[in-house]
Formats: sequence, structure tokens, C-alpha cells
Amino acid sequence: TCPARFEAEVKTFHINNLNTSAVDLTAKAVISSTDIPLVTTKSIAADAIVDLLNSRPIALKASDTIVATAGTASSLNIVITVSETFTG
Repeated sequence: TCPARFEAEVKTFHINNLNTSAVDLTAKAVISSTDIPLVTTKSIAADAIVDLLNSRPIALKASDTIVATAGTASSLNIVITVSETFTG
């Protein structure tokens, strides 16, 4: 979630599946209370690393969020890089 009085740019969004089988991923941005799907049910292969944004950043304003969900009883490692700017 982008903090109050800040704007943010999500620069990278990498997903790593360390499980022995594929795991489904669903991810969305919630911008001004509107859901914007980033990916709907993408299968991440075992031991795979995926760059979800493909070098296309996402801009967030205060209270905007990114939500990622792994498939049932599965887990994924997610690493993002964010640049935040104080807006006062």
C-alpha cells in the first residue's frame, strides 16, 4: 500500500516459485478503489522466476495497493522494487 502523502512507482515485480510443482498467481493493482488486473491465474512453473511487469512500471498514489495471491495452499516469493516520493 502506498503510504499517505506519498506517490510511488513500482519498478520491478519478480516472482519466484521454489515449490516442486507449478503454482498459480493472481495479481492486481487497486488504483483509486478500482481493481486493475495485472495477471489473472498465471501458472508459475517449479523453480521459475518471472518478471511480472516486463520493465513497465506502475504508478501509485496514496492508499493505492498491489495485491498478489498464490494458488491454494501454495506459496511464492515476491520481490518488488519501489521508489517513493514524499508529496507533503
